[in-house]
This record gives sequence, structure tokens and C-alpha cells, in this order.
Amino acid sequence: MAQGFNMELRCQQQWGWLIATWLFLSGSGSGLFLLYELFNLPSAFAPLSLGTIVLGGAVLLWELGNPLRAWRGVSRLGTSWLSRGTLSVWLFVICSSLFIAPQFASSLPWGQGHAIVKTLEWIAGLCALMITLYPGFSLAKNRSIPFWNTALYPVISFSFALMGASGLALAASFWLSGELRGIASLALVVIVVNLLLMAFHMLVMHRAGGASKESVRLLNRGPLAWTFWIGVVLVGMIVPLLVLALSQLVSVAGTGLLVGTFLFRYCVLKAGVYVPPALAEKTMDLSKLKRPNAELRQEYAGIAANYARGSW
Repeated sequence: MAQGFNMELRCQQQWGWLIATWLFLSGSGSGLFLLYELFNLPSAFAPLSLGTIVLGGAVLLWELGNPLRAWRGVSRLGTSWLSRGTLSVWLFVICSSLFIAPQFASSLPWGQGHAIVKTLEWIAGLCALMITLYPGFSLAKNRSIPFWNTALYPVISFSFALMGASGLALAASFWLSGELRGIASLALVVIVVNLLLMAFHMLVMHRAGGASKESVRLLNRGPLAWTFWIGVVLVGMIVPLLVLALSQLVSVAGTGLLVGTFLFRYCVLKAGVYVPPALAEKTMDLSKLKRPNAELRQEYAGIAANYARGSW
């Protein structure tokens, strides 16, 4: 039995740069649409938001390898946050496209101020909110990777989506005119909030031990340490914080925020460590766990199967 618990902790290998790129682009693009609504940004930011999410969708289709499988993304709306997120993306693309269309074709039946435009704007806004949240809910539901399995991740997902959106707006200010003082102030607040959220989450995971503690070790002293501390914390958060507080170089700060948001998405994925597959052995009494249900048993059985095939 002792050997059953002396199993090597292994990181997930399925999700990497492409999924991180999708999460970064979709979160930043949808967050930008929310900022466009809340801060009454110039009209050019709405197409920028839509284009960012469409670009992210193209990256996701590339990751799938076979675009014909994309329809499966909405096949489990009742149980899967991924399906709900996919539906939100499709609805956002459709509604935001129709909402933006009068800017480029004034002859359309619905124009600025029309009731249809307002309805499309509200639907697009609700879908954008869902896109910022669903990755957090999807990761939090994954019980086989304790570092993700926390109710804090939807909050973190939303907060970093706002940070990426702020970075996108500030970086785009170099080409697009408009008053962005409110965005700069928001960025300052979001940076501080995200630093606190990361510190709290890592502290809790370190104290939890096991696979959670190994995830924290990877970010602190493992292969991801340079990417996390230099890329995410220093370049992506501390430098933009100082630039926004001490100068007017908002485009420089925005670029740093984009770098930090992207690398954070990547680090979160690569720091995911599975619980030891030994927990899936038939000799293991799952009633010892706090969540002894059929779904948990199936998850651990799948982990053990992957481990046996060497697909980790």
C-alpha cells in the first residue's frame, strides 16, 4: 500500500500555448467590450473587441485540428461550462457583428439608437461577461487538478480578463484617440487586486500540500519560475503599475499588461498537477475522500488509465 502512495506527481500536458492564447484573446476581447460599454469608449473599440475574439476562435480551431468537431462544443449545455462558453462566444460574434454593422453601413434597417441595436448591445454584453467567467468555472470544476479546483478561479478569470482588456485599450490608445483616464485608473486597481488574489491563492494551495503544493513549487522554483516572476509579476504587473502611477506612457503600460495577462494564462495551465494516479486503484477506498461520488471515481479512473498508457 505504501508504494501506491509513492507515485510521482505529474503535470498536465494537453493544454499549452494555443489554449493559453485562446484564453488570453477571448478574455481580453470580451473584457474590452465590457469596458467599451461601461466607459463609453470610442466606437473603434467595439470592432477591436470583436476582432480579438474572432482571432482567438481561429487559434482554438487550430488547436482542435479538425474544425468540423467544433459543433461538439455546444453539445452539453446542461453539464459543461465549456459548452456554455462556446455558445456565448458564438452569440457574441453574431450579436456584436450586427451591433457594429451600422457603423460601416448606414443603409441597414437598424441604425444607431434603434431598439434592435440596443437589444443586440445588451445580449453581446451579457455574452461578453460569460466569456470572461466561464474559463474559471471550467477549471474550477476539474477535481483531478487541485490547483485549479477552487471557487476562487472564476474571480481570478474575470479579474485577469479585465487586466488584459485594460492593457488592450491602453496599448491601442497609441493609434485610437479617446479619453482613457478611467481605463488607466481601473488598470491600477485591477493590478493590485490581481497581485492580492495570486498571493492568497498560492498561499492556500501551498498549505494544502500534495499536488497543490507542487503547483506552487513549479511557479516559485521550478521551470515556470522565470516566466511567472519575471514575465507575469515584474513585466506584466509591477512595471505597468509604476508606469501608470508615475508617467503618461499608457501605451507602454498597456503592452506590459498584455504580456502579463498572456503569460499568466500560460503559467496557470502548465502548473496544473494531477493528484497521484494511485488514488484510482481499485484497492483505494474512495469513501475516505470528501467527495465520494461517481463523477470523482470516473475522473481518477481516467487518470490511472492515462498513466498506464504513458500519455502523461
